[in-house]
This record gives sequence, structure tokens and C-alpha cells, in this order.
Amino acid sequence: MYRKVMYVAVAALTLQIIGAAQLMCPSDPNCVCGGTLAVELNCNIDGRMVTINLLPNIYINIKCENASSLDYSKLPKCANEMSSFKSVSFKDCPLPSSSFKEVLSNIGVSKTMALIFQNAKNLSGYFDRKHFAGLDDLTKLLLSINGVTRLPDNLFVDINKLTWLNIRSNTISLSEELFKPLEKLETLEISHNHMTNISSNLFSHLSFLRKLSLWQSNVTWFSKDLFNGVDVLEELDLSSNGLNELPASIFKPLRKLKKLTLFSNKFSSLPNNLFKNNGELETVVILNNDVKLKELPKYLFGDLPNLRQIYIQRSGLETVPHDVFANSPLITNISLAYNDITTLPEDIFNDQINLLELDLSYNKITELKPKLFSSLVRLERLNLCHNSLVEISGQTFSSLLSLIDLEMEHNNLKTISSYLFSNNKQHMSISLAYNQLDFEGTELINDTWQINKISPFAETYNLKLLNLSHNEFKVSFKDWWVNGHENIDVSYNNITNPMPEDEITCPLNPVKKPMTHVWLSENPLSCECPTVYFVDLIQNDLNMKIVDDALGHCGILFFHGECYTKFYVIIILMLIASLIYLGITVYVVRNRPKINAFLKKRLGFIPFFGKRRQVKNAHKLNFKYCDKDEEFVRKEIFSVTQDKKPPKLIQEYLEQNRNERRCNSIEILTKVYGPPDTFKRTTIVIFSSNYLTTHYSHVDIKKIHSEMLKMENTIFVFVDNGSEDSIYAFLKEQRDVKKSIVWDENDFWDKLIIMISEGRASAKTFNLKKKNIEKFPSKPVKNTASDNELDSPTHSQV
Repeated sequence: MYRKVMYVAVAALTLQIIGAAQLMCPSDPNCVCGGTLAVELNCNIDGRMVTINLLPNIYINIKCENASSLDYSKLPKCANEMSSFKSVSFKDCPLPSSSFKEVLSNIGVSKTMALIFQNAKNLSGYFDRKHFAGLDDLTKLLLSINGVTRLPDNLFVDINKLTWLNIRSNTISLSEELFKPLEKLETLEISHNHMTNISSNLFSHLSFLRKLSLWQSNVTWFSKDLFNGVDVLEELDLSSNGLNELPASIFKPLRKLKKLTLFSNKFSSLPNNLFKNNGELETVVILNNDVKLKELPKYLFGDLPNLRQIYIQRSGLETVPHDVFANSPLITNISLAYNDITTLPEDIFNDQINLLELDLSYNKITELKPKLFSSLVRLERLNLCHNSLVEISGQTFSSLLSLIDLEMEHNNLKTISSYLFSNNKQHMSISLAYNQLDFEGTELINDTWQINKISPFAETYNLKLLNLSHNEFKVSFKDWWVNGHENIDVSYNNITNPMPEDEITCPLNPVKKPMTHVWLSENPLSCECPTVYFVDLIQNDLNMKIVDDALGHCGILFFHGECYTKFYVIIILMLIASLIYLGITVYVVRNRPKINAFLKKRLGFIPFFGKRRQVKNAHKLNFKYCDKDEEFVRKEIFSVTQDKKPPKLIQEYLEQNRNERRCNSIEILTKVYGPPDTFKRTTIVIFSSNYLTTHYSHVDIKKIHSEMLKMENTIFVFVDNGSEDSIYAFLKEQRDVKKSIVWDENDFWDKLIIMISEGRASAKTFNLKKKNIEKFPSKPVKNTASDNELDSPTHSQV
């Protein structure tokens, strides 16, 4: 009932909007009107093309094409009566000779709260006070302009109610008097400029300013008095500048500062007591420092009672002082990933009782001291991937009672304590892949050194994931199979017998919880009866599902001898079925004319013996991904047992080639019916933070997005795999929907196939339903100006 009411309300609202759009469609001789939910006008004003999009009382977008001058008085009146609009935007249009107020009145706008003026080309004129005269109700203003080198000091005198101002340019120079009238300003963004320095009094009159962004303004030096007067500032972004130092007292006036972003600068060191007066500070981000920041000052993040998140990544850190986080007990997230840290002081995390996530991946750590994590009783996620760890003692994780996700892939681990996880009772995911583990140790018994095989997971139950792939195991352990783990991966090892024969004869039940998936491939499993018993045991008695064909190398003779007598029954049934099939085939061949005549007479066509015209249309797909995502791709994307099943043709290919190991790419050749003029090769990139790090580690981050847009015949599949990465999150948010897709989307494979086929024979080839095709128009829907400009994410949010 509720759903029906919602449908009726949406339908009524749609009809109302359509009706309003039709009423507002002006009868101007210079314009052609169209559109359904919104009005679209295509006008010819003295030979200059102008496009106007509007939604009644919501927005008006005016876009000019190759217009160096324009008579704004000849624009059509967009409303029968004077109306107010939330936003009005001008794109690539020349500056009007009169005020914006006069231009808006001519097109039927009585009032607007947001004005956007963007021009990517050099303007022929300059802004003047008259342009904004009369806009008393304006609260938001965006100026994205080229060719303007200065703004007059009195430009904003008549719009002193502004609370949000964004100035984007290339060569603009700002005077001390410019912002004085804007006493109510709360958000100021000055980006994409070439200002080498800023006056110390530029912001002194903005007493209500809460958010300030100087992103990519090429400022190389700041005065220590720069932020005097902005006492309530909460967010500050100084990213992508040429800063190589900061005055020690520069942040002293910012007692309300909560978030600081220092992305892509050139700091070789940071001053002592830099945040001494910022007691409200919650988040600090220092990423992609272009110069090695070898060491942090002592007590840098100490005595900050509200500090929650610290991200210092790709900054060349080598050592971290033991008291760097001292007396800041509310920190929940610390990331020191992608640095050159070799060791950590044992007491560095002593005060961090509320820490939830700790990322130390992609460093050079060789040792974890026994009491390093002793205070982290609430820690939930620990990432130690891509380090140089060789051994872990039994006390290392004993205090991590809340740990649910442990990643230690790509280390040099050879030895871990047999009681390492004895205190961990959570529903954990543990990954120890890509190491040198075998759980075999030697001990002296009766004056003889003997091999002792002990699993550290003997007392660990109900794991969500146990990943031991790409190690050096020769045998498996009973606790792997009977302790109730949901998913276990022991592929790419040296296991010949999954379990010793004497263990198989013992009862393995009761199982704590049924396992869902098991990976055994790429092991030299023996083709003997004990292996048959083991496979049957885990599939039938333990309710586990072997994802890969671990015994495919044994062939049909694998099931010989006395292992199972039912094999002979199957052989007999197959022989009987073959004889029946042979008899039917002989009968059909001998009586083919009669059968054809009968079918033609009864059904009107000959489906079995007629000739169908078939044209082969080859389409080659090349899956590309990095080595670090090989496990994810193999288990999730190339697996045919998952919930997101790929199309039938790709399933058949994977079934035929699932025993072949392909490290970095896989090619799929499909056949479709259609004209023989389309042979296309498409590359599908599994794009994750791991792929970004591997393939673009030496590429300027400002060029990554443009490079992705230039790549032809390439589709990017965004997967949230690997460590959190702000660059990856930015690229994912700004992705091109025509050539990229997110793995977690519904109907993923249907969408991907539509992207590949580009609308040609896609419905016939893959039997897609019409509704799936209608979900994806060939051209993306254009966003409104209010969505693109006023609500677009800023760099500091990224």
C-alpha cells in the first residue's frame, strides 16, 4: 500500500513538472523550445548560439557557444511572470555590459540566491562593481574565469550577504581590501591560481569564516600572521602548493580548527609545537609530500584531546618518535602507510586505548616488539602488508581482543608463535598470503632434533576468512577444517595430502559452523584414495564447497580401484545412455527426410536440419590487473560460483580455462551473430588502490585522471580492494560513467556487457532483458548546475 502511494505521488509530481515546463516554454521567434521534465531552449541571437536549460523555480543554466559578445536584452523571457530561482549560471558567456540584475530581470528572474559565472576562455572585459549591483539576496557566488588578472577592491560592496564564495582562476591577484565587505562570509575557496605569496591581512576581516581552501594556488610562503582574525576557522586546506616550510606559530590563532589538509607540498621538516594551540583539532592529512619528510617532531600530535584521525602517507618517513601521539587518547585512525619506517618504538601507542584502525602497510618494518600493541584493546583493523617481517612472537597480538581484520600479506614470514591468536575470539579475517610459512618447527626430544608441526589456529574458531595461499605448506592441519571457518584459502602451496590418512579415519564433527568456500588449486595433490576420501568428507560431511577444480590434473583414472564401487555403476549407466543415444542418432539419420517433412508441415519450419546463416563476430576481452589483486580477481570476478554470475559465454570460457594460471591478464573470445565488420579488442582494467599504487606511483597525480580519460577501448572496474587511498577515492568519485563501472553495482555483468558491445547486437548476443538496456542511455544525463558547481566535492573533502 505504501509503495502504491509513493508511485502515485511521484507520477503526480512528474505531471506537474511537465505541465509547468510546458507553460513556461516561451514563444520567442529566435528560439526552439523542447524538453520534458525541464525546459530546453536553443536560441540564435544575432548568429550566436545560446542554450538555456531551466526547471521552474529551481535553476536556469545559460550556455554560450563561441560568443565573444552577446546582446543579453534579446534573450527570451523564461517565465510568464517574474519568479525566483535557487541558482542561475552562465557558462562560456561574455561579461554583460550592464549588471547581472538587469540581465536576470529581462529573462524573468526576480531573485536568486546563487550565481555562477564560468568562462574557460580569456574574457574581453573586466568585472566591475556594477555587475553585482542590485543582487541584495545573493548568498553564494562562484567565479571561474580566465584572462582576469585582478578584481577591483569594491567588487563585493553590494553583495555583502555572501556566505559562500569560490574564486577559480589562473592569474588573479587579490588585494587586502577585496574581502572587507564580506563580513558574513563562512566559506571561501581560492583555487587554481598562481599567487606566489599572500598578504598577511587578506583574511583579517572575515571573522565568521569557517572553511578556507587555498588548494593549488602555488603559494610558496605564508606569513605567521596570515590567519589573524579568522578565530572560528574549522577547516583549512593548503594542499598542492609549493610550501617547503611553515612558521611555528602560523596556526596559533586557529583555536577552533578541526581539519587540516597538507596534500602535495615540499616539507622537509615540520616545526616543533606546530599544533600546540589547536585543542579542537580532529583530523590531520599529510599526503604525497614531494620531499622526504624523514622524521616527525617530538610530541607533534601530543596533548590534543579531540584528535581523531591522522594520515601521513607517501611522505618518506623513516623514524617516528615514541611520544608523537602522547596524551591524545581519543585517536581512532592512524595511517603511516607508504613510508620508509623500519622500526617503531615499543611505547608509541601506549595512550591509544580508543584506536580502531592502524595502517602500517608498505613500509620496511622488520620487527614487531612484543608490547607494541599492548594498549590497543579496541583495535579492529591492523594492516601490516608489504613489510619485511620474518617472525612474530606469541605476545604480539595477545592484547588485541577486538581485532576483526588482520592483513599481513607480502612479508617474509617464516615463523609465527603457535599461540599467537589464542586470545582472539572475534569473527576475524586473517590473511597471511605471500609469505614463507609452513608451521613446521624443530625441537630436541630424547637428544634428537625432531620436526614438530603445530598450527597457530588450533584454538581459533569461526574465522570469516583464513588466507594461507602462496606459502610453503606441505601438509594441512585438522583445525583448518573443523574449527568452523567460513572461507579458507590454501591454494598455491606444496600440499600433496590434504590430511594424513590416520586423521581422516577419525571423526571430524562436530563442526562449529558450516564452511562456505575452500580454495585448493595449484597444489600437487596426490591422485590416491585418501585424497578422494578427504574431498568427499569436506563436501558432504562438513558442508564445505570447493570453489576450484583442485583434482582436475588427476583425470578420469583418478577414480580407479576400490575407492568407490559407485564409479562402476556410473560407467554402466553411461554406456547404456550412449547406446540409447546411438540408436536415436541412427534412426534420425535414416529417416531425416520424413522428419523434415513432418516438422515443416506441422510447425512451418525446419529447426534441426535446416541451414542457419551464422556469421562469426569475434570480440576479444583483455582483463588487466596488478599482482596484488590476483587473489581478488580469481575468487570474485573469475569465479562462476559467486552471486554475481557472469554471462553464459564468459562462464563457459572460465569453465574451460579454470586450470590455466594467468598472472596479469586473461583473453576471452566470444562469438555473436551479426555483420562481420566488427572485430574489437577491449581492455577491462580492475582498478583498485593497489593498481593505482603499482601503475601510477611515479605519475603526477594531477595527470592520472586525464590519462584515464584518454585511454581508448578501455573500461575501468573500480573495486574497493587494498588500503584506503584518498587519490583512489577521488578518481572513483570523478569517474567517467561512459567507460567505468563500480564492482558493487547491481546487474554488474549486464552493465559491463552493454558497455563492451556499445549497443550493437547486445540483446541478441547475451539475451539481456530490455529493461536492463534501458537503464543505460547511450549518452549520460547532464547534471544540473546546482549539482555540478554548488554541491560538487572540494579538494579538502577528497
